[in-house]
Amino acid sequence: MKLHRNLALGIVEGLQNVFTNKVPLRVELTRLLKLNRKWGSRDRRLLGQILLDCIRWKTTYAHLGNLDPKTKHFHWKLLGVWLLLKEYEYPQWEELNGLEELHTTLPLDPKKATRIIRHSIPEWLDQIGIEAFNEGIWEKELTQQNKEAPLVLRTNTLKTTPERLQKTLASKFNIASNRIDAYPEALMLKNHVKLTHLEPYQKGFFEIQDANSQLVSHWADPKPGMKVIDACAGAGGKTLHMAALMKNKGSIIALDTYPKKLEQLVKRSHRNRINIIHTHNANETTVFESNHKKADVVLIDAPCSGLGILRRNPAAKWLMTPKRIEEFQELQLQILQKNAPLVKKGGRLIYATCSIFPSENSNQIQSFLSTKVGQRFKLLKEKTLLAYETGFDGFFIAEMSAV
Repeated sequence: MKLHRNLALGIVEGLQNVFTNKVPLRVELTRLLKLNRKWGSRDRRLLGQILLDCIRWKTTYAHLGNLDPKTKHFHWKLLGVWLLLKEYEYPQWEELNGLEELHTTLPLDPKKATRIIRHSIPEWLDQIGIEAFNEGIWEKELTQQNKEAPLVLRTNTLKTTPERLQKTLASKFNIASNRIDAYPEALMLKNHVKLTHLEPYQKGFFEIQDANSQLVSHWADPKPGMKVIDACAGAGGKTLHMAALMKNKGSIIALDTYPKKLEQLVKRSHRNRINIIHTHNANETTVFESNHKKADVVLIDAPCSGLGILRRNPAAKWLMTPKRIEEFQELQLQILQKNAPLVKKGGRLIYATCSIFPSENSNQIQSFLSTKVGQRFKLLKEKTLLAYETGFDGFFIAEMSAV
């Protein structure tokens, strides 16, 4: 197999932008594909695969290639190690000189490598992982986080049922899927395929959403006719799910500080045929004044480190730092205190993150409950969903009631 140089140039550019310019992985991948529309489907898939692999396994590849990040053509040489590991034809490019002899020492011998090298993580992340979990659990979680994430759909039950959707995908598009116990609307695809061009997607019959992400809305358990506030709605995956659980009856106020995300939510609402969602900028004071103690449910899907979804976004472990996590913790507590007063007496407050670490989760809940605002709430239950136990994204969910 051979890798063409124009594709290699795109991969290296992507690595430089993610590692050096701190561009989010999904944003960079989308940009590269838009700039190179002439690439065929095979090349587009290959670019995504190699980019993800080189980001995910940066430390491992650097160890195998005896590379320092300050090494000349470091990103090229990461690509070179990938080519050798995958047994591609090794190109005679100047940027890759000096790696050919590595083929005799590949692949990595796990018994001769530290956990940091085996799992390709920064040292600080390994330290907080050991502090949060014992070594056995942390090892299992790292192993799972370095595997490819499954592709999971959420059926829009306003339009169809999981059974009918499963049959439609199989009969019309030859897409096989399985139902998942404990996730009522979910279908897990047997293979990764492109979906957004399919008629069922464009007509709003399903959304692409991880199974544990779907579980958050079930913890919120919104009923038809309720008033629900999604305090950090983003593009609205959980907002749409709650609207479907409410049978499109009641009211959902979707808040976010990013107008473009709310615009995307509006578009998705139209595609899903949902009309109970009302979007507002989270900086609007009037929304908070007019809804003080009026919401049956307030969901806070809080901004976080994203260290529970490294399978989907391995760049997070390189872009995140302990200092940034502390900043997220401060923001999370601010969001809790700002939105908790919207919950009416007897109502419920749901807090969720896609992090698995106590500092952003259970510790954060205890900090909130000790504040003046938090004293009117009682913790009902909380759970950390680990990837190695569930097979899906790492999440934390807590449910509190207003007394």
